[in-house]
Amino acid sequence: MEKRLYTHCNIDLDAVASLWAVKTFIPCMADAVLVFMPANWDGYEMGLYDFAVDIEAGGKGVKGEKGENGIVHSCFASLIRKYASKKDQEALHSLVTFIDAQDAHGNAVMHLAGATLSEDNKKILGMTGINAVLRALQSTHRGDDALVASIMAEIFNGMLKAGRARQRAKVEAEKAEISQSGKVAIVRNNKEFATNAILFDNGIEFIIYVDGYNIGIIRKNSQTISTSDDAFQAVVAENNELQEWFAHPAGFLFCRGSRKAPATTPSKVNPLKLAKAAEKLLKE
Repeated sequence: MEKRLYTHCNIDLDAVASLWAVKTFIPCMADAVLVFMPANWDGYEMGLYDFAVDIEAGGKGVKGEKGENGIVHSCFASLIRKYASKKDQEALHSLVTFIDAQDAHGNAVMHLAGATLSEDNKKILGMTGINAVLRALQSTHRGDDALVASIMAEIFNGMLKAGRARQRAKVEAEKAEISQSGKVAIVRNNKEFATNAILFDNGIEFIIYVDGYNIGIIRKNSQTISTSDDAFQAVVAENNELQEWFAHPAGFLFCRGSRKAPATTPSKVNPLKLAKAAEKLLKE
Protein backbone atom coordinates (compact mmCIF):
# COMPACT_ATOMS: atom_id res chain seq x y z
CA MET A 1 0.00 0.00 0.00
CA GLU A 2 1.39 3.40 -1.00
CA LYS A 3 2.01 5.66 1.98
CA ARG A 4 1.93 9.42 1.73
CA LEU A 5 3.90 11.93 3.75
CA TYR A 6 2.32 15.36 3.91
CA THR A 7 3.57 18.81 4.80
CA HIS A 8 2.77 22.38 3.78
CA CYS A 9 3.83 23.81 0.43
CA ASN A 10 6.62 26.40 0.17
CA ILE A 11 8.51 24.36 2.76
CA ASP A 12 10.52 25.98 5.51
CA LEU A 13 13.50 24.48 7.37
CA ASP A 14 11.41 22.71 10.00
CA ALA A 15 9.14 21.12 7.40
CA VAL A 16 11.91 19.87 5.12
CA ALA A 17 13.94 18.52 8.05
CA SER A 18 10.83 16.80 9.41
CA LEU A 19 10.19 15.08 6.08
CA TRP A 20 13.74 13.76 6.17
CA ALA A 21 13.42 12.64 9.79
CA VAL A 22 10.27 10.61 9.09
CA LYS A 23 11.81 8.90 6.06
CA THR A 24 15.08 8.25 7.89
CA PHE A 25 13.94 7.11 11.32
CA ILE A 26 10.55 5.50 10.66
CA PRO A 27 11.36 2.46 8.49
CA CYS A 28 7.83 1.93 7.17
CA MET A 29 7.80 5.51 5.81
CA ALA A 30 11.10 5.32 3.93
CA ASP A 31 9.37 5.03 0.55
CA ALA A 32 6.45 7.32 1.31
CA VAL A 33 5.37 9.69 -1.44
CA LEU A 34 5.76 13.37 -0.54
CA VAL A 35 2.66 15.52 -0.86
CA PHE A 36 2.62 19.29 -0.36
CA MET A 37 -0.60 20.98 0.68
CA PRO A 38 -1.69 24.50 1.71
CA ALA A 39 -0.94 25.23 5.37
CA ASN A 40 -4.67 25.41 6.15
CA TRP A 41 -5.42 21.98 4.66
CA ASP A 42 -7.88 19.98 6.77
CA GLY A 43 -6.23 16.57 6.32
CA TYR A 44 -9.36 15.04 4.75
CA GLU A 45 -7.41 13.01 2.17
CA MET A 46 -5.14 11.32 4.71
CA GLY A 47 -5.28 7.54 4.85
CA LEU A 48 -4.79 5.31 7.88
CA TYR A 49 -1.07 4.84 7.25
CA ASP A 50 -0.27 8.34 6.03
CA PHE A 51 1.79 10.87 8.01
CA ALA A 52 1.69 14.68 8.16
CA VAL A 53 4.43 16.89 9.63
CA ASP A 54 4.67 20.58 10.50
CA ILE A 55 1.03 21.04 9.53
CA GLU A 56 -2.18 20.80 11.56
CA ALA A 57 -4.02 18.70 8.95
CA GLY A 58 -7.26 18.91 10.87
CA GLY A 59 -5.60 17.63 14.05
CA LYS A 60 -3.95 14.66 12.30
CA GLY A 61 -0.56 16.28 11.80
CA VAL A 62 2.55 16.27 13.99
CA LYS A 63 3.56 19.68 15.26
CA GLY A 64 6.22 20.90 17.66
CA GLU A 65 5.78 20.41 21.39
CA LYS A 66 5.38 23.31 23.79
CA GLY A 67 8.28 23.71 26.20
CA GLU A 68 9.17 26.05 29.06
CA ASN A 69 8.13 29.73 28.92
CA GLY A 70 5.58 28.90 26.25
CA ILE A 71 8.23 28.30 23.57
CA VAL A 72 7.07 25.84 20.94
CA HIS A 73 9.82 23.50 19.79
CA SER A 74 10.18 22.47 16.18
CA CYS A 75 8.37 19.49 14.73
CA PHE A 76 11.81 18.19 13.75
CA ALA A 77 12.93 18.18 17.39
CA SER A 78 9.84 16.21 18.41
CA LEU A 79 10.42 13.61 15.69
CA ILE A 80 14.10 13.17 16.51
CA ARG A 81 13.33 12.84 20.22
CA LYS A 82 10.69 10.20 19.56
CA TYR A 83 12.14 8.11 16.73
CA ALA A 84 15.95 8.52 16.62
CA SER A 85 18.28 6.48 18.80
CA LYS A 86 20.07 8.18 21.70
CA LYS A 87 23.31 8.12 19.71
CA ASP A 88 21.70 9.72 16.67
CA GLN A 89 20.01 12.31 18.89
CA GLU A 90 23.49 13.24 20.07
CA ALA A 91 24.83 13.22 16.51
CA LEU A 92 22.08 15.64 15.43
CA HIS A 93 22.09 17.82 18.55
CA SER A 94 23.49 20.92 16.84
CA LEU A 95 21.09 20.64 13.90
CA VAL A 96 18.10 20.19 16.22
CA THR A 97 19.19 23.20 18.28
CA PHE A 98 19.55 25.34 15.17
CA ILE A 99 16.19 24.35 13.69
CA ASP A 100 14.49 24.84 17.07
CA ALA A 101 15.89 28.38 17.24
CA GLN A 102 15.00 29.09 13.61
CA ASP A 103 11.44 27.87 14.09
CA ALA A 104 10.84 29.64 17.40
CA HIS A 105 12.58 32.95 16.70
CA GLY A 106 12.67 33.28 12.92
CA ASN A 107 16.45 33.74 12.79
CA ALA A 108 18.59 31.13 14.50
CA VAL A 109 21.85 33.01 14.03
CA MET A 110 20.56 36.23 15.57
CA HIS A 111 19.06 34.32 18.49
CA LEU A 112 21.96 31.95 19.22
CA ALA A 113 24.75 34.47 18.70
CA GLY A 114 23.15 37.12 20.90
CA ALA A 115 25.62 39.90 21.69
CA THR A 116 28.70 37.76 21.10
CA LEU A 117 29.03 38.62 17.41
CA SER A 118 28.97 41.83 15.44
CA GLU A 119 25.94 42.53 13.27
CA ASP A 120 28.07 42.06 10.15
CA ASN A 121 29.26 38.63 11.30
CA LYS A 122 25.69 37.62 12.15
CA LYS A 123 24.64 38.55 8.63
CA ILE A 124 27.52 36.56 7.15
CA LEU A 125 26.55 33.45 9.14
CA GLY A 126 22.88 33.99 8.38
CA MET A 127 23.58 34.19 4.65
CA THR A 128 25.65 30.98 4.61
CA GLY A 129 23.94 28.68 7.14
CA ILE A 130 21.61 25.73 6.56
CA ASN A 131 18.53 27.95 6.26
CA ALA A 132 20.30 30.04 3.61
CA VAL A 133 21.10 26.83 1.72
CA LEU A 134 17.39 25.97 1.71
CA ARG A 135 16.44 29.42 0.45
CA ALA A 136 19.12 29.22 -2.26
CA LEU A 137 17.68 25.93 -3.49
CA GLN A 138 14.18 27.38 -3.48
CA SER A 139 15.41 30.31 -5.55
CA THR A 140 16.99 27.90 -8.03
CA HIS A 141 14.07 25.44 -8.18
CA ARG A 142 11.21 27.82 -7.61
CA GLY A 143 7.95 26.05 -6.79
CA ASP A 144 9.42 22.52 -6.92
CA ASP A 145 9.11 21.53 -3.26
CA ALA A 146 9.74 17.84 -3.98
CA LEU A 147 13.07 18.52 -5.69
CA VAL A 148 14.18 20.91 -2.95
CA ALA A 149 13.24 18.33 -0.30
CA SER A 150 15.21 15.67 -2.15
CA ILE A 151 18.38 17.79 -2.30
CA MET A 152 18.03 18.86 1.32
CA ALA A 153 17.66 15.19 2.29
CA GLU A 154 21.13 14.55 0.87
CA ILE A 155 22.50 17.38 3.00
CA PHE A 156 20.80 16.07 6.14
CA ASN A 157 22.11 12.56 5.38
CA GLY A 158 25.60 14.02 5.26
CA MET A 159 25.10 15.90 8.52
CA LEU A 160 23.94 12.73 10.25
CA LYS A 161 26.97 10.84 8.92
CA ALA A 162 29.25 13.68 10.04
CA GLY A 163 27.66 13.60 13.50
CA ARG A 164 28.20 9.85 13.73
CA ALA A 165 31.79 10.33 12.55
CA ARG A 166 32.37 12.83 15.34
CA GLN A 167 31.23 10.19 17.84
CA ARG A 168 33.80 7.80 16.39
CA ALA A 169 36.37 10.59 16.54
CA LYS A 170 35.83 10.88 20.29
CA VAL A 171 36.84 7.23 20.60
CA GLU A 172 39.93 7.85 18.45
CA ALA A 173 40.86 10.87 20.56
CA GLU A 174 40.79 8.71 23.68
CA LYS A 175 43.41 6.43 22.09
CA ALA A 176 45.88 9.26 21.45
CA GLU A 177 49.22 9.20 23.26
CA ILE A 178 49.11 12.23 25.56
CA SER A 179 52.21 13.81 27.08
CA GLN A 180 52.58 14.32 30.84
CA SER A 181 51.72 18.00 30.52
CA GLY A 182 48.50 17.10 28.70
CA LYS A 183 49.37 19.55 25.93
CA VAL A 184 50.96 17.35 23.26
CA ALA A 185 49.41 14.31 21.59
CA ILE A 186 50.61 11.67 19.15
CA VAL A 187 47.84 10.22 17.00
CA ARG A 188 48.36 7.19 14.80
CA ASN A 189 46.37 6.19 11.72
CA ASN A 190 43.24 8.11 12.65
CA LYS A 191 40.34 7.82 10.22
CA GLU A 192 38.06 10.66 11.32
CA PHE A 193 38.52 14.34 10.45
CA ALA A 194 37.14 15.54 13.80
CA THR A 195 39.67 13.73 15.99
CA ASN A 196 42.16 16.61 15.94
CA ALA A 197 39.47 19.16 16.75
CA ILE A 198 38.35 17.12 19.76
CA LEU A 199 41.93 16.89 21.04
CA PHE A 200 42.39 20.64 20.64
CA ASP A 201 39.11 21.25 22.47
CA ASN A 202 40.47 19.09 25.30
CA GLY A 203 43.53 21.28 25.82
CA ILE A 204 46.05 19.83 23.37
CA GLU A 205 48.34 22.48 21.84
CA PHE A 206 50.34 20.33 19.39
CA ILE A 207 49.43 17.11 17.57
CA ILE A 208 52.04 14.85 16.05
CA TYR A 209 50.32 12.63 13.51
CA VAL A 210 51.53 9.38 11.98
CA ASP A 211 49.30 8.07 9.21
CA GLY A 212 50.84 5.33 7.10
CA TYR A 213 53.92 6.98 5.58
CA ASN A 214 52.65 10.46 6.51
CA ILE A 215 54.09 12.27 9.53
CA GLY A 216 53.62 15.86 10.64
CA ILE A 217 52.92 18.45 13.31
CA ILE A 218 49.72 20.48 13.66
CA ARG A 219 49.20 23.26 16.17
CA LYS A 220 46.08 24.61 17.82
CA ASN A 221 44.71 27.73 16.13
CA SER A 222 45.36 29.91 19.19
CA GLN A 223 48.95 28.66 19.55
CA THR A 224 51.59 31.09 18.24
CA ILE A 225 54.63 28.80 18.20
CA SER A 226 55.31 27.83 14.59
CA THR A 227 55.29 24.16 13.67
CA SER A 228 58.42 24.84 11.64
CA ASP A 229 60.27 26.24 14.67
CA ASP A 230 63.99 25.51 14.79
CA ALA A 231 63.41 22.87 17.49
CA PHE A 232 61.22 20.81 15.15
CA GLN A 233 63.51 21.37 12.18
CA ALA A 234 66.45 20.12 14.23
CA VAL A 235 64.67 16.79 14.84
CA VAL A 236 63.94 16.43 11.13
CA ALA A 237 67.48 17.47 10.18
CA GLU A 238 68.91 14.62 12.27
CA ASN A 239 67.49 12.30 9.62
CA ASN A 240 68.48 14.45 6.62
CA GLU A 241 64.85 14.93 5.62
CA LEU A 242 64.42 18.71 5.75
CA GLN A 243 64.10 19.04 1.99
CA GLU A 244 61.26 16.50 2.02
CA TRP A 245 59.17 18.35 4.62
CA PHE A 246 56.54 20.98 3.84
CA ALA A 247 56.25 24.03 6.11
CA HIS A 248 53.01 25.98 5.77
CA PRO A 249 53.78 29.72 5.64
CA ALA A 250 51.20 30.40 8.37
CA GLY A 251 53.06 28.05 10.71
CA PHE A 252 50.23 25.68 11.60
CA LEU A 253 51.53 22.64 9.69
CA PHE A 254 54.96 21.05 9.22
CA CYS A 255 54.83 17.66 7.57
CA ARG A 256 56.16 14.98 5.31
CA GLY A 257 52.96 13.73 3.72
CA SER A 258 49.33 14.61 4.43
CA ARG A 259 45.87 13.56 3.30
CA LYS A 260 46.11 16.10 0.50
CA ALA A 261 49.58 14.98 -0.57
CA PRO A 262 50.36 11.48 0.80
CA ALA A 263 53.97 10.38 1.26
CA THR A 264 54.95 7.33 -0.74
CA THR A 265 57.94 6.24 1.35
CA PRO A 266 58.44 5.98 5.12
CA SER A 267 60.07 8.71 7.20
CA LYS A 268 62.96 8.08 9.60
CA VAL A 269 61.83 10.84 11.98
CA ASN A 270 60.78 9.61 15.42
CA PRO A 271 57.39 11.13 16.41
CA LEU A 272 58.37 10.87 20.10
CA LYS A 273 61.27 13.27 19.47
CA LEU A 274 58.91 15.73 17.80
CA ALA A 275 56.59 15.46 20.81
CA LYS A 276 59.48 16.13 23.20
CA ALA A 277 60.49 19.16 21.15
CA ALA A 278 56.93 20.48 21.40
CA GLU A 279 56.93 19.92 25.18
CA LYS A 280 60.19 21.83 25.53
CA LEU A 281 58.92 24.76 23.48
CA LEU A 282 55.74 25.00 25.54
CA LYS A 283 57.76 25.17 28.77
CA GLU A 284 60.02 28.00 27.53
